[in-house]
Amino acid sequence: MVNHARWRLAQERRAVQGHEEPPEIVAEREQIRLAHALGQLVYDRRTSLGLPQSALGERLGMTADAVEALELGGILPVTADLLVRLAGALDVTVDLHVVADGGNTVAFVERAA
Repeated sequence: MVNHARWRLAQERRAVQGHEEPPEIVAEREQIRLAHALGQLVYDRRTSLGLPQSALGERLGMTADAVEALELGGILPVTADLLVRLAGALDVTVDLHVVADGGNTVAFVERAA
């Protein structure tokens, strides 16, 4: 079992010591965090609609394995094309807030009937 809390503590300790990560590492970490957040949203919406991964895959034009990878945060980078396809397949509006210093957020808003 991997202890991610230990990674965070090590990262915080390095920050206190004045160590800064290269910008490309910070950007990659932010992409991974955003992909995981998106994956959780996809899983939650898919299950609330009662769709199996295969049915969502058909709507998205991908395999059930690709949907599983998406739900686990394994689809990188998160692209505008993917967000548009998800909005249609899950009948949601995708709200993506991007800020220069990280902390980007993604949310689904159910469309009114």
